[in-house]
Amino acid sequence: MTSKQKIILVSVLVVVAVILVAVGGYFIAVFSSASGQRTSGGFTYDVDGKTVTIISYTGNDTTVTVPAKIGGRRVAKIAKGAFSSSKATSLVFDDDIAQITFEDECFKGQTTLTYIQLPSALKEIPESCFEDCTALEHIVIPGGVTSIGVSAFEGCTSLTYTGNDSTNKVVTLPSELKTLGDSAFKDCTKISSVKFGGKLQTVSESSFESCTQLSKIDFGTDSAVSKIEEKAFYKTRVNGFTLPEALTSIGEYAFADDTSSSFTTLTIPSSVTIIDDYAFSGCTYLKTVTFAENSEIKNLGEGVFKNCSYLSSITLPDTITQIPALAFNGCGRLVKFTIGANVEKIGEGAFGGIANLSSSAIEFTVADGNKNFTVVKLDDYYKVGTDGNTAKSHYLLMNADKSELLAYIGQFNFDDCINDAENPNADSFKFLISADISKTLKKIGAYAFSGLRADKLCIPNTVKEIGAGFISGSEVKTVYFEDGRCTLDEKAFDGISGTLRVLGFTEGDVKEFIDALNEEGNNDVQFSVGVNWPD
Repeated sequence: MTSKQKIILVSVLVVVAVILVAVGGYFIAVFSSASGQRTSGGFTYDVDGKTVTIISYTGNDTTVTVPAKIGGRRVAKIAKGAFSSSKATSLVFDDDIAQITFEDECFKGQTTLTYIQLPSALKEIPESCFEDCTALEHIVIPGGVTSIGVSAFEGCTSLTYTGNDSTNKVVTLPSELKTLGDSAFKDCTKISSVKFGGKLQTVSESSFESCTQLSKIDFGTDSAVSKIEEKAFYKTRVNGFTLPEALTSIGEYAFADDTSSSFTTLTIPSSVTIIDDYAFSGCTYLKTVTFAENSEIKNLGEGVFKNCSYLSSITLPDTITQIPALAFNGCGRLVKFTIGANVEKIGEGAFGGIANLSSSAIEFTVADGNKNFTVVKLDDYYKVGTDGNTAKSHYLLMNADKSELLAYIGQFNFDDCINDAENPNADSFKFLISADISKTLKKIGAYAFSGLRADKLCIPNTVKEIGAGFISGSEVKTVYFEDGRCTLDEKAFDGISGTLRVLGFTEGDVKEFIDALNEEGNNDVQFSVGVNWPD
């Protein structure tokens, strides 16, 4: 290559380099004008074409308005943690915002905000959006929001209302709301009243769990709610409410542990087919349960009304064929009850713990046509009263052939009984030796004597099987077995308090059982050998 050619080549390369630099600079200029991180008015934001995402606010204002546009570009998104370092107590979005989204956990843990007015264009409140905003008292949610995500307001312990009525503070869910995420308002301990929109079909799992001040819920006359899921209103204090006519199922623990200033009456719509385990357990003020005419209920869950200690009136529909385990366990005022004609099975402990009834007007019966169960009336016992001695009735709920005892029904109280010739059973509580069952009784079912207020209990020699917790929560201190050769459930003595003496067994009969108890640390149960049957 000649010198002249080299000069020409170098010149060409220089020109190309200049062109590339110029073009590159142009593209860099164009790119930098279209995207990148910028700051304006205390907002740091990312540019993406014609829209911006606010990623932080570092201004010193305590009242902040999010504008519709920044730098001529539309505000389209609020990033996670955008206000995590701000001092803002009040946050308002410009009414001219046409479309906007929030990232998941957008405001999570922001502890200075007390008031927020969301943009009217907002459609979704995402997962954990305001979770643990512990200072947030008031938020305006637009009616067009269709979705509130999982844990969206969980832990907002100061939140009281969502509308504009500062006098009647109500959390009003949007009229267009279709999806309410699990735990959406869980642990919002200041909420006292909730009003639902007409389009929501499912009150999700734990959505209002542990809202301990929640006393009023209003589903509205046009409610579409068909499912109330597990723990939806668990550990609240809901008072009067009407369940939606569209409702088909009530989940586990849905209204359970409502122990303060609670509802006293409950009407189950005819459309409900399932009430799941422990749905109303621990609703201590619930007195009356009514199933609507033409009820379609098919399944009741285990422990569904357990420990509803004031429940005194309930009639199950004829569609019920099984009364589940622990269904009415601990319902100490359930003095009137009829086992329906179609009931084929009663689960373990369904009526356990109702041995201390407060009323003498006991009406515990089995409907005509039921061939599976019977109620046996025991000999009356006598109690000392201000107007003299009063005869009291008590009963045993048994299977049809009287081979299994399911529950003791009555209000026997050893401390109040007369112990004389007129009342021979008061001292040793030998009523199981009555002629009606002395030859048929073979099994004492689980929780059969739960809550019994007697210090002694005698088990006749016909009994060959003892169920779990058969004297749990009772005042029994001594159990006599006329014949110790019977099988004890491994949890037979669960739920006792203090020392229990079990008499009538030989050491060989119960050695393995005693060893098992000792391994579990249950040393309160003491077995004595060779003790005579009491007189």
